[in-house]
Amino acid sequence: MLKTVAEYYNEYEAQIAKGLLESEGIEAVVMNLNSSYPGVQMGRHGIQLQVHDYDLESAQMILENAENAAAAETDND
Repeated sequence: MLKTVAEYYNEYEAQIAKGLLESEGIEAVVMNLNSSYPGVQMGRHGIQLQVHDYDLESAQMILENAENAAAAETDND
């Protein structure tokens, strides 16, 4: 069963996160890209990044670590 690990407002961010997870051996799927729901395109409901339920915790940690590293790099600039 797939679980949502993160939501993004644009496809670019979702695809980067997907690539990061897949580089760590975690299969990931981007959902809601072609949704007919108009709010998705405007970012109100989000593009979902989903992983298998057994990978959820690992995926959350990977994405959190990447976000923290990016924030630290921004703070150092």
